[in-house]
Amino acid sequence: MHYAELKAAWAELTGPGAPFELERKDIRGAPLLCYKNAPATIRDFWRSTLVYGERDYLVFGEERITYAEAHRIVASVANWILTHKFHKGERVAIAMRNYPEWMLVYWACASLGVPVVGMNAWWTAEEMAYAFNDSEPRVAFVDSERLARIRERPEMAANVQIVGVRTGDQPNVIPWAEVASHGGELPDATINPDDDACIFYTSGTTGFPKGAQLTHRGCMANLFNLVFCAQVQALATQRATGVLVDPAAPAPVPKGLVVTPLFHVTANNCAAYLITAAGGALVLMYKWDAGEALKLIEREQITALSGVPVMAREVITHPDFAKTDTSSLQSLGGGGALGRAHG
Repeated sequence: MHYAELKAAWAELTGPGAPFELERKDIRGAPLLCYKNAPATIRDFWRSTLVYGERDYLVFGEERITYAEAHRIVASVANWILTHKFHKGERVAIAMRNYPEWMLVYWACASLGVPVVGMNAWWTAEEMAYAFNDSEPRVAFVDSERLARIRERPEMAANVQIVGVRTGDQPNVIPWAEVASHGGELPDATINPDDDACIFYTSGTTGFPKGAQLTHRGCMANLFNLVFCAQVQALATQRATGVLVDPAAPAPVPKGLVVTPLFHVTANNCAAYLITAAGGALVLMYKWDAGEALKLIEREQITALSGVPVMAREVITHPDFAKTDTSSLQSLGGGGALGRAHG
C-alpha cells in the first residue's frame, strides 16, 4: 500500500459529513479528537442492536440466544439491579467463565450506568479478596468455581449480594433464573459519556493488580477506532491495487470464536463489541482447546478468531487442521500473551 492512498482515504473517511468525522472536544479539561457520529454511551450502542431480532447472538455448546432474547434478559437483569437502588459510582462484579451470562450482565449494567468490575477468573481466593476490597461491588454474579473461592474467604463478600450463575441451589445465593426472569422493559437511565463503564484489572505481575477504568466514551471510541482501522486500510488498498470491491455486495454476518477471557479488553471491548455492532454471533468456549476450536470453526462457520499467538499456532498445527473445513475464516490472529491457559 502506498502512503498517498492511505492519507487520502484517511482524510475522506474523517472529513466533514463522513462516517468517521472528527471533532475536537474538551474532555475533563483536556482537548481530545472525538468521533462525531459515535454513540454517546454503551446504552445507546446496545439499544441499536435491537434491529437484529432473531439472529443468533450468543452460542455456547447447544445453547443459542438470539438478539431478541438477549435484550429481554438484559432488561430483566437491569430491572432486578434497580431494585437495589444503586447510587452513582456503585458497582457490580462479574466473576465467572465465558458463559453467555457474562455479556448479558455486562450490557444490563452498562445500560443503567452501573460500572462493571471484571474479576479475573484465574484469581485465587486471596486475589479475589483483594479485588473485592478494592472495588467494593454491591452485587457479584459468580459461577460455581468462583463461589467456592468466596466460601474459602467469606469475609470478602460480607457486604455483597451474590447471584449464582450455573451454581445450582446454594445457601445465601440468589439463583440466576430469578434475576433473568424478573421481567420488564429496559428502564430509563441518564448516563454521562465520561462516567465509568467498567473496571478491568491489570495482571499485577509486579505488585497488586490495578483497576483500569474505562468510560462510556472510551469504549465507543475504541469500537470506532477498530471499525475505522479496517475501513481505511480496505479503501486505501483497493485504490493502490486497483482491485475494487462492490460496496453494495452483501457482507457475510460475522461469527467470532471468543477464545480469551471476557474480563479482558481483547475479548470484551474488541471482539465482543465488533461482532455485536455487526449483528454477528459470539461463539463461546468452556475452556481453550485447539481441537474443539476447529470443530466449532467448521460447525458454526466462524469468520474470525483472535487470541494470543500461541492459539493461532495450535490451530494451524493441530492434526485435525487439514481435514477441517476452515473456509469460513476471514481472519486468524491476535497479539499479547497469556501466562496461564484459559480454563
